[in-house]
Amino acid sequence: MRSLGARLDACLALIEGAGSVVDVGTDHGRLPVYALKEGRAERAVAVDISEKSLKKAALLAEKEGVSLRLVVCDGLQGVAEGDAELVVIAGMGAHEIVKILEEAPFPLKKAVFVPHAHAPLLRRYLREKDVRLERDIVVKEGSHFYAVMLADFSLPWREEDNLYVGREGEARDAYIETRLAKIERFLACKEDPALEEEKEILTYVYRS
Repeated sequence: MRSLGARLDACLALIEGAGSVVDVGTDHGRLPVYALKEGRAERAVAVDISEKSLKKAALLAEKEGVSLRLVVCDGLQGVAEGDAELVVIAGMGAHEIVKILEEAPFPLKKAVFVPHAHAPLLRRYLREKDVRLERDIVVKEGSHFYAVMLADFSLPWREEDNLYVGREGEARDAYIETRLAKIERFLACKEDPALEEEKEILTYVYRS
């Protein structure tokens, strides 16, 4: 199996046995194309606001011999509910992901999220909506850490989860160490109750 990089490999691994997948902000289309090629999904829709990006996805699908439907739209606005057994939103910040969820024209069932920034904000949103994170994996690609999440909208949030770091992943301890060092530098310059809370929770999680 070819590697798409740590972030997309972890994302792809969470797409298993899906009847239909929608990849929002697909760009090059690698995720839905290889989900189809590996038999992880029966059908896939690649969504992007950029028609130019979708042309790249179409070329990749043709090269790999899979049937990929392309939709030019913002978020999920041009997608039918029946196509969205699993929704993937990766490669954008948590603020934009939350905006897409708030504006979704139908209720989601399951989703894979990979926010490139502000993951705690997305976890907080899911907690407020009482949505369970079935998986919350810390991965490292290059010098960057990512949260790769699988959310089930039919199940309630688990109170044992926290907002600041996922439950699993080989890069989890390294992320906590890196984040705590950064927090210490911030707090050395200025008091910040929110960072103090994050420091306390991450320290507890690291020592547990």
